Amino acid sequence: MAKAAIWCWVLAIVAAGCAGESDDGSVGKALFTRNGCAVCHGPDGRGDGQIAATLQPPPRDFRDPTAYKNGHSKAAIARTIQKGMPGTSMPGYRHLSAEEREQIAVYIRSLLKDKEGK
Repeated sequence: MAKAAIWCWVLAIVAAGCAGESDDGSVGKALFTRNGCAVCHGPDGRGDGQIAATLQPPPRDFRDPTAYKNGHSKAAIARTIQKGMPGTSMPGYRHLSAEEREQIAVYIRSLLKDKEGK
């Protein structure tokens, strides 16, 4: 009985570690690129994408913590991806699943961490 309980805990811990976000942001980075985010924000999220110079206001540099108008938590970023940014060229990406938006948010937050030295 105790052995079965231990295995249940081990499986629960492994499942929790596999679900949700990737630790390194690689899934989010792939989604960021595949969904065209890099065209405006640049491949590294610096706000220097191919069409960035033509946009007013310019795309955000995700390394800058003051650039996050709706907050820089994973939930706030995922919500911004879903709804877009009124008054900017940033459209909403409602067609992405909540999990995909969260994965992109994890990647974007990893850029913020790099700038903050974390």
